[in-house]
Amino acid sequence: MGFILIALYMIFVSQRRLSRITKMQDTILSNVTHELKTPLASIRLYAETMLLRNVPEEERKKFLTRTLKETERLQKLIDTVLISARLESDKSSLAHSRINLNELLTGCFNQVRDRFGDLRTFEFQNLSLKEENAHFIWGNPYHLSMLFDNLLDNAVKYTNKGGLIQAGVLLKKDSLQVFIKDNGFGIEKNNLKKIFKKFYRIERNSKMKVQGSGLGLSVCQSIVKEHHGKIFALSDGLHKGTTFYVELQRLSPHC
Repeated sequence: MGFILIALYMIFVSQRRLSRITKMQDTILSNVTHELKTPLASIRLYAETMLLRNVPEEERKKFLTRTLKETERLQKLIDTVLISARLESDKSSLAHSRINLNELLTGCFNQVRDRFGDLRTFEFQNLSLKEENAHFIWGNPYHLSMLFDNLLDNAVKYTNKGGLIQAGVLLKKDSLQVFIKDNGFGIEKNNLKKIFKKFYRIERNSKMKVQGSGLGLSVCQSIVKEHHGKIFALSDGLHKGTTFYVELQRLSPHC
């Protein structure tokens, strides 16, 4: 009887695990499919409009600009899914190299500011030139760019028009600490650790609908782990903004 009960318990545990895996696969398919459909529908609409109507040149440029933005959004989603799978399987073939973290973050910041500068206020805190030799880390520039793009994109998404987004690099004893701060919707303290779980999205009682696959912060955490660093978020609560911190080990100035 004891063996039968143990066997039944093991079957029950296996079934629950299989059910969780199936549910996660369904969530992946649902989220990614939804996020793929939205930009594809927009691209198709703009293309069909330009083909079927005699669109004035000025309006045509607007359509092409919007189509390009939707294409970039689609590419970003595909890249996020691919990097997520690559990092999970630990088969990343992209090499690490010596990187000036301050320059890399500045480039990401400027790209986001160029896209949303008319809707948000952006401020960047540069390290002093005297500390220039201390800006370097060992890492994967492609993955790190995606990390900071995701965090900056999140700051834009969860901040109202006219909101403030700040970023910069702080020099620590043995590390460099990147901060990305907004004065947007904030996060309840009980959700600060949950936000890095794959597909976890905070249910908000507001009219604001933020698009996303639920993969972004999970990928950020995986990239930081790949670089043996730390990532965490701080917020004083709803409507009090959020600050994300990324700590990466810095190279010796003589390396």
